[in-house]
Amino acid sequence: MNLDAIDKKFRKRYVIKKVFNGILCLLTAFSGISAVLYSVFIFKSNLFDRLRYMTFNGTIFTSIISLIFAFVSCFEIIKDTELTSRNVYYMRLSSAVTEFVIFFVVMYGLTPFVPDKPDIITYPGFNMHIVVPILTLISFIFNDAPIGKLKPLEPFRGTYFITIYAFVMVILFGFKVLPSSKAPYSFLDFENNSIFFSIGCLKGIYIVGYSISLLLYLLNRKMSWIWFKDITK
Repeated sequence: MNLDAIDKKFRKRYVIKKVFNGILCLLTAFSGISAVLYSVFIFKSNLFDRLRYMTFNGTIFTSIISLIFAFVSCFEIIKDTELTSRNVYYMRLSSAVTEFVIFFVVMYGLTPFVPDKPDIITYPGFNMHIVVPILTLISFIFNDAPIGKLKPLEPFRGTYFITIYAFVMVILFGFKVLPSSKAPYSFLDFENNSIFFSIGCLKGIYIVGYSISLLLYLLNRKMSWIWFKDITK
C-alpha cells in the first residue's frame, strides 16, 4: 500500500472516529441535560436543593463538557486537526473519573452494606447514574487524544471535580451551614455517623478516584489508537 492510500485510509478512519465521538458527546449532553430538566420541571425538584448531590453536579459538569466536545469534534473534522492540551485533557479525565465514581458509588449503594439507596429506576436516575457515566467513559477511552506519559501524581488531576465537591460539602455540613438531615450521602452526616466512617468513605472514594484516573489514562493511551489498527495492511 502506497503512502497516498495509507493517508486516505487514515483520514477516513479519523473522520469516523470524530463523528462517533461527536454523536456520543451529543447523546451524553442530551441525556444529562434532559435528566436535570426532567427532575426540575417534571418531578418539581428544587434545583438548589438538588445541587447537594454529586450526581446532580457531576451530570451538569459532564453535560457541559460533552456539549463543548461535540462541537470540537465537528471543528476537528472541518479543519482536519486535533485540538488538545494538557488542561483540556485533565478536564475530560476529571469528567470521566467523576462519572465512574458516580457509577461505582451507585453500584455499591445497591448492596446491603450501605444505607444509601440510589435511584436507577426513574428517567433522571437512570440517565444520571447509568447512561451518562457509560457514554462518558466510552467517549474518553476510545476518542480523546492522549497527552503522553503522566508522572506518578498527575493522575490526581483527574479528581479535581471530586475534590471541589468534597471540599464544599465538608465545609457546609462540617460547620453546620446545612443541617445533617440534608446530607446527600451517609458519610456526610457527621452528627449521626462515626467520624471514622466518614473519613474511611472519603479516603476510599479518593483511592478509587486516583486508581480510576490512572486506569482511564492508561486505557485511553492504549485504546484511542484502535481506530487506526492495521491501517498499513
